[in-house]
Amino acid sequence: MALTGVAALGGLTAIAGTKKAPWWTDRGAHGSDPAWIEPPVDTIATPAPPSPTATATGTLPSRQEIISRYGTRTPHYWGLHPDSSWSTFPTDTSLTRNSACLTFDACSDSSGYDERLINTLREHHIPATLFVNQRWATTHRQEFESLVADPLFEIGNHGTNHRPLSVSGRSAYGIAGTKDVAEVYDEIAGMHTWMATNYDLRPRFFRPGTAHADNVATQVSRAMGEWIVMFSVNGDSGATASANQVYQQFLLLRPGGILLAHFNRPGSGTAAGVERALPALTARGLRFRRLDHVLPAATSPEQPPRW
Repeated sequence: MALTGVAALGGLTAIAGTKKAPWWTDRGAHGSDPAWIEPPVDTIATPAPPSPTATATGTLPSRQEIISRYGTRTPHYWGLHPDSSWSTFPTDTSLTRNSACLTFDACSDSSGYDERLINTLREHHIPATLFVNQRWATTHRQEFESLVADPLFEIGNHGTNHRPLSVSGRSAYGIAGTKDVAEVYDEIAGMHTWMATNYDLRPRFFRPGTAHADNVATQVSRAMGEWIVMFSVNGDSGATASANQVYQQFLLLRPGGILLAHFNRPGSGTAAGVERALPALTARGLRFRRLDHVLPAATSPEQPPRW
């Protein structure tokens, strides 16, 4: 059951019907729901991304190097599932079989901290990947440090200023995106460098503000050593969904799925919905993994699934 009539907030898509992303593996095994495919601007195929200049444990390439390599490229896609990004993962290994990933975003400095949600994950021993924006992390420094210290959680990069990732100035939900390759670099590198400098963290995964990116920006992110990760299930519609709606959305999660929700809106229905959904999903036999547990196990990770 999908959410209906839930407005977008904070750059996340309102769900209005039964559109869902297809699973990376055999879609037929999981039902006949239509694929969620964002139409590209044109039909020119995107070349496979080059070998990354940086790795999760290495040094970022220079800003000028990235500008020189990607500055003249023209994007042909803008949306939720660009080439060279992940929205699902393969389930053909013993580790990933019957597994799914929960990811939670913290988007801005003016929002709060959903302690109830984080405590629920801890009480149920549910690992998750947390995508954190730099503005939120600096405003909620104590909470951020407690999450960094907890091995249950992986910290992902949610950008420096929570901007959609565009090389041509595209916007999403009224939020202005980066306007060129230089600003794409800054949006990724600012938070990456802040985490590396202060906590010796070098994130492997990046989620842009509003979960929108073009295909050139995803190539830039990959060259900087960070995979862009989107989602197959919108768990709380920008933290505007009721507890029951969150519960129903979580029940859509299947093996190979990546769910997106939020932990920066303590007044939302997210925590209550998650409390109800987790026992139902674990009773189904679904196991939860962090992104870094499942994506390295993927076959040919240089070419993630196309949308």
